[in-house]
Amino acid sequence: MDFNSNHMPRPEYKDRQFCLILPSGKDLAVWRESAKDAEIPLCKYIYEMVEKSRNAPTRPDTGLIQEATLSREELAKLRRNVKEKAAAIEKLETELYQLRHQSFLKPSGQDHYSEDLITLLKGGKSWRGADLLKELGVEPMNTQALAIITKQLQNLQDLKLVEEGPRGWKWIG
Repeated sequence: MDFNSNHMPRPEYKDRQFCLILPSGKDLAVWRESAKDAEIPLCKYIYEMVEKSRNAPTRPDTGLIQEATLSREELAKLRRNVKEKAAAIEKLETELYQLRHQSFLKPSGQDHYSEDLITLLKGGKSWRGADLLKELGVEPMNTQALAIITKQLQNLQDLKLVEEGPRGWKWIG
């Protein structure tokens, strides 16, 4: 039974009554329609909705928080793993470059040039040393690999195939 100003509550309900004023008549109409659809009186509908809301969990779901924490930890671990693998790959690429071209450090090793180096230089742009190293996959701190590349560049320069300018090394041959 809906409460309206024409009816006073029955004496047995007098200590349990509450008057609710909604923001608009439209709100009341929506609530009445919802109660009708649920096939219950409006007062029971309102009570059940309030109780449902009160009993809803107000704390965050600890399972979701724990899952998110574990996911973040796994992501951090995977990122570290990727960095370690990238460093290992760079080191292996440097070692491979050294093995392929170590003959350049010997007096008779002037006949086998790095195809990758030649291809880069022939590409038409000028290459600074650090950019060449990066493109060739060579660690800048590896002195032996640096010596190999430097020797090749010097030999190519002696053959008038490359020149070193203010913007770096450039193919001219």
